[in-house]
Amino acid sequence: MANDDVFTPGELALLQAIVRKETALRAFLAEQQIGDAAGPHAWLAYLIRIKDTLGNISNDIGFFATLLIKDYLRERFDIRGFDAGAKPQGAPGIDVEARTADGLVVVGELKTTKPYQPGFGAQQRTQILKDLDRLQKTPADHRIMFVTDPDAYQTLLGGFFAVRAPDIEVVDIVTRRSSRAEPAVQHYT
Repeated sequence: MANDDVFTPGELALLQAIVRKETALRAFLAEQQIGDAAGPHAWLAYLIRIKDTLGNISNDIGFFATLLIKDYLRERFDIRGFDAGAKPQGAPGIDVEARTADGLVVVGELKTTKPYQPGFGAQQRTQILKDLDRLQKTPADHRIMFVTDPDAYQTLLGGFFAVRAPDIEVVDIVTRRSSRAEPAVQHYT
């Protein structure tokens, strides 16, 4: 984010909570020494403590990705007043809803998913199709699927997903690459 950006109170609260978790993790790692010789009980306790310290890191990743979306919306559509901390990560419904100064509606879904196999795994595919369907059905002037992973970006541009989401733009929010998916060509004999 640019230096002249102002965070909303909700965004600041989330940023401060994440900084506290990171500080606690650093302190824990500095005080704990676990080595190759540690047994399964020690490793389990160690990893549980890391997990408890960090909490749901996926929500934190989603929040920072939403801050990038806020910046993207401001630069591309001149949207002001979008609050990246207003909607809890993982809450039901459209992830991004914004309106341009001239009244155009921009909606988006955010996926921080990394495909663990080509084309996504079954559960990943189910969730992505659900989000694409929600985007397709939401009245808007711009529909965007935001992703944070380059493999997810490439996969979403392929025929399988493009057929289901012809009006949805795919944006890799990290690199800012943007494209519409190309439906697979059907050949009839």
